[in-house]
Amino acid sequence: MIELIGEQGSSEHQAALLVRDALVRAWPGIDVSPPEDDHVKIASSAKLSGQKVSDVDVVVAGRFRTKRYIIPKSNAKDVDGNSIVGTKVRVRSFIVAVEVKDHSFEAMRMEAGGVMVRYPGGWKSATEQNEAQRYALVGHFRDTIGANPWVNRCLVLLGIHELPRHRGLPQPAAGAVPAVFDATQFLMAAASVYAVRKVGNEHAISSGNDELVEQVLQDGLFQEMMPSNLDRRRMDRIASRPPEARELAALLGGQRVHLRGHGGTGKTILLLQAAYEAFMERGTRSLVLTYNVALAADIQRTIALMGIPSGGETGGITVRTVMSFTYSWLDRLGLGKGGEIDFDRYEEALAEALEYLSSGAIGQQEVDSIKRASPIEFGFDAILVDEAQDWPQVEANLLVNLYGGQAISLADGISQLVRGQATDWRSSVAGQPKDGDRILRDGLRMKASLCRFANTVADEVGLQWRVTPNREAPGGRVIIRTGNYADMAELQRVVLASAITSRNMPVDLLHCVPPSGVRSNGTRRGSLLAEAFRQNGWTTWDAVDEGTRRTFPRSAESLRIVQYESCRGLEGWITVLDGLDEFWRLARTNAARSLAERPSEETLDAIAWRWTMIPITRPIDTLIITLRVGLEKVSTISISCKASGEHADVGDGDPRFC
Repeated sequence: MIELIGEQGSSEHQAALLVRDALVRAWPGIDVSPPEDDHVKIASSAKLSGQKVSDVDVVVAGRFRTKRYIIPKSNAKDVDGNSIVGTKVRVRSFIVAVEVKDHSFEAMRMEAGGVMVRYPGGWKSATEQNEAQRYALVGHFRDTIGANPWVNRCLVLLGIHELPRHRGLPQPAAGAVPAVFDATQFLMAAASVYAVRKVGNEHAISSGNDELVEQVLQDGLFQEMMPSNLDRRRMDRIASRPPEARELAALLGGQRVHLRGHGGTGKTILLLQAAYEAFMERGTRSLVLTYNVALAADIQRTIALMGIPSGGETGGITVRTVMSFTYSWLDRLGLGKGGEIDFDRYEEALAEALEYLSSGAIGQQEVDSIKRASPIEFGFDAILVDEAQDWPQVEANLLVNLYGGQAISLADGISQLVRGQATDWRSSVAGQPKDGDRILRDGLRMKASLCRFANTVADEVGLQWRVTPNREAPGGRVIIRTGNYADMAELQRVVLASAITSRNMPVDLLHCVPPSGVRSNGTRRGSLLAEAFRQNGWTTWDAVDEGTRRTFPRSAESLRIVQYESCRGLEGWITVLDGLDEFWRLARTNAARSLAERPSEETLDAIAWRWTMIPITRPIDTLIITLRVGLEKVSTISISCKASGEHADVGDGDPRFC
C-alpha cells in the first residue's frame, strides 16, 4: 500500500507523485498491496516542530516484508568502496528527506559533490539544506518515538530532465535525481550518500528493523492535519489583516514594535498578525522566539495549518525556543558543545560570546557571513520576542548585538515577571521613534465573566492586575472541586461532552497538572491524567514529556496536557487547572529559595499569585479548578454569572457549570 498526503498543486506534491509513480512502475500493484506486506507513506510539505529546520518538502518512508530488489545501473558502490553495479540490492525499508528544487540548468551548478542553486541573493547550497532537513527529521523521530532510525536524503531537481555528466558519470554522484527518474535511481541516489551496506549475505537498503520502521509509519507526521474550531478561530484572526497589524507590519525589522499587556490581551496574536502581514506584503522572514517549549509547538501547529513557510526566498515565519536558537549561535561562534545546551554554563557562554562581539574579536562581517552561509537557520529580517520582560539580560544583549535593536520586536506581560529581574530592551533603541509602542488592556481571550473572575482574584490577593472584560463575548463558566481530576471520571465526560456540543474538539481543551501528577520511567515522562484519559479510550498530547513538548499535536482528537510551568501563552476553550493550590505553594517555595535576601511573607505570597494568574487566564469559555488540600471540604461554592443574570451552585457532587 502507498499512502500520500499533502496539499495538491505545489512543487512538493508534484515530487511526491513522481516518487509514488516510480515505485509503482518498479513493483506493479504495490500501491494496493496489503499494508502488512508492503507499506509506503509519502508526506509533502511536511512541518516539524522543535527542530532547527521546520519544513521538509517531502518525507518518504517504506517497509517491505515482500522481497523487493533493485539493480543499480551506474556509479554505485558499497560501504567498502566496491562497485555494486549490476548487483541485486534488497530494499527492506527506507526513510528519505526530500528537498525539491525547480531551478533551470542555468541556475544550477555542481560543486564538491553537491548542488548549488541561484537565488536573487546569490548561490546557496541545496545539498546543505537537504542535509539540515535530514538531521531535523532524525531529531523529530527521536522526540516522537524515542528512537533514531536511519534517514537518507535526496534532491529532486524538477527543472532538469537528466543530471549533467562528467566522464560519463552523472553528477552529483549521490543525493540527487532529475525530474525524470525511476525507483532504482531514487533509492540509490538516497542510499549512496552514505553508501550501501550488507545485511546478512546481501546488499540491502534499510532504515531499521521492521518494528522501528513501523513506528515511523505510524508517526503523526504522516497524518493529515485537520484544524479544530479553535484552530480556525486563531487562523482567521492571524489572517484577518486588521489595520493595526498592517501598521505594525510596516515597522517590523526596521523599527521596534513593543506590545505590553496582561495575560489574555492578545499580545502574541497581534505580533503574529503583523508577521503574517509583513510576509504577505513584503516577503519578510520573521523569527518568533519564546522560552516556552509548549508555546513554540502551539504556534508552530497554527503556522503549519495555515501553510505558512518557515523560510526560503519567499519569506515566512519560523518558531524557535530561545535557548535552542542562542545555543545554535554559540555553536557557530565556537562556544557551544556541538549544539547541545550546557545548562550549567549557559549564561557564562553567552557572556563570553558577548565579550567577543563587543571587543571586536568577532566582527559584524563575520556575523553577516554566518547568516549568509546558513540563511535558513540565521537569516531573519525581523525577530519577535515573546514574554520579553523575562529574559536574562545577557541573552537580550547577545540578540541585540547579532541583529540590532530595531530588528527586534517585543511582547511583554505586565506583572508576569517570573524568571528574574526585568529585562532592559529600551537602551538598544534609545532615541529611536516609538511608533510601535502599544498597551493592550482589553481581555480578548476570556469571556467576560472569566475576566471578572480573574480581576476578582487579583483584587482579593492585592495584585495590581486588571483586564477590561470583553463586552462582545459575554458569559463564561467556572467550576471548583476538591481532589484529583484524574479520579473525576464523570466530570471528565461532562467536560468533553460540553466541548463537543460547542463544536470544539478535544485538542481545544487544555489541562495543567502539578509535579505530583507526573511519573517517569527513566526515559520518558507521563502524567497520571493521561493514563486516566487513555483508560477512557481518549488520545492525548502528554507534553509533560520534553520530547512530546517539542512537537505539536497533529490530531484534533488529542487532549492537551502540560505542567503549569509550560502553560504561558497557551489557551483552551475549556481549561482544567488540576491541583492549583499545589502549584501556588510550589511557586511560593521556589521564590523563597531563589531570592538572595530573605523576603517577607507578603512578597512571597505576591510572587506566587503572579505565577497563579498565568494559568487562571488560559481559558476562553470554561475554567475548572481542582484543589488538593487547604480546604477540608467545599460543600457549595456560589458563582455569579453577571453577564447572563444566571446563578448556580457548584458543589462537591454537582458538575453543573454556570
